[in-house]
Amino acid sequence: MIVHGDTAAQAELGRYLGTSKGPAIAAALASVSHLDQAPEMADWPQAAAALRRRQTSVRCSVGSVHHPQADIADVDYRCHLPDLTALLPVYRQHPVPFNGPHPPQMASELATAYTQMIATAPDRERIITVSFERDHDGGAWRVQNPSPLMGELADAFLPFFEWNEHPPN
Repeated sequence: MIVHGDTAAQAELGRYLGTSKGPAIAAALASVSHLDQAPEMADWPQAAAALRRRQTSVRCSVGSVHHPQADIADVDYRCHLPDLTALLPVYRQHPVPFNGPHPPQMASELATAYTQMIATAPDRERIITVSFERDHDGGAWRVQNPSPLMGELADAFLPFFEWNEHPPN
């Protein structure tokens, strides 16, 4: 996955992005690579290991590029990410609480089901649009906002917060 566990790649991406925000954007993208360290995973090393293994299979490719203006490019990435919707019945019985005095934790039933599902869940193609802006001198393209990419990647691997906020049908 993006700069997954590769500090040299993270630093290079930060330099490539070039702006004062470059290193912060690269660090944020790298944090998506460390979802196995999310609070929900704290007591479940087997689930965290299964998540790490599945992350290595993620592939994204450029699907299309639209130029709403000459110096702006909206790039549609086609990413093959795990589809964990089959986990919903177990999640509905054992939701992860995100509001409260304690860090979010999975119940053992959910952790067991998640460990199995993250390893075997089919991929679902998701199109994630990221906007780039070209430097004023016609030079490099810079990411305007990496949040859509980071959010989609995080939600694909750890959908629990999203399921709490926007319950699927």
